[in-house]
Amino acid sequence: MMIAKDEALRRLEALVSQYDQHQALRGELVFGTINDDGRLDVATPFFEEADYEVLKTSGLRDALIGLLDDMMVERSVQSAERAHDGILRLGGGKVVLEWLPGGASRDAADARRDDWDLIPWLIERLSLVQHKAIERKKAKAAEKHDGDTSQWKREIWPSPDKNRDIKTALAEEGHRLGFQVLPASSRGEWLYDLVWRRLDANRNLIGMPLAVEIEMSDSRLWGIRYDFNKLLQAQADHKLMVFQVQTQEEVEAVFERLKESIDAYPHASPCRYLLCGWSTQQNAFHFREHGLFS
Repeated sequence: MMIAKDEALRRLEALVSQYDQHQALRGELVFGTINDDGRLDVATPFFEEADYEVLKTSGLRDALIGLLDDMMVERSVQSAERAHDGILRLGGGKVVLEWLPGGASRDAADARRDDWDLIPWLIERLSLVQHKAIERKKAKAAEKHDGDTSQWKREIWPSPDKNRDIKTALAEEGHRLGFQVLPASSRGEWLYDLVWRRLDANRNLIGMPLAVEIEMSDSRLWGIRYDFNKLLQAQADHKLMVFQVQTQEEVEAVFERLKESIDAYPHASPCRYLLCGWSTQQNAFHFREHGLFS
């Protein structure tokens, strides 16, 4: 995450302060380039309808786009690491500019749309975590048996490592999309094992795209359900539950029990669930989706 400071932020604050209505505006402008010239090609607003109308009719939107375009050109000349994609946040009269990795603006905009479905990406990312873990197991087996990898299933992928590998993958993607990821690496455990949060420029919480619970140390159903019940009450757009049991049949049994819990809970808003069970016998993740829509 790269937050703009000093001169760039002062220029933005000076521009915004020229418009009388800026104190009431709250939202995000996701911007980026499409062509090779590094100029601002796309700016996607995420504001309430009334706020966006003010932003547009006052001329502030066009003025901001012009200044951001200038900054992108300047950063390209300076060979800045992140120069072509970013998020501008407004809230309570404050301005925050965050530069994103190259090419991330399109994904960041998709991730903020109401109809966005994170589930296919989660399945793909967890499958990649599985693939890397198996490759490490094969490498360890080869070291022990003169290059023979046939005994790779005997190698252990410890539960703490599973937990860490999953969290790392999800945290990296959350940062790339411009979300606040908790718990941060410098902090201890938080309300959930991991969440992506959206904040405005005044650090007001305005959304939670993802909430995650991971239970790899307790394969008993009541232990899995204890963590899952925390997810039920999360006001998140997407909810991921990862657990570990021995066989595929046990994975399916847990899926059925968690689905009963989903159906019984009085959800206040639409959301999508992804249930992910690791079978220690098969060395594989299994998935089941469940969506609740208004």
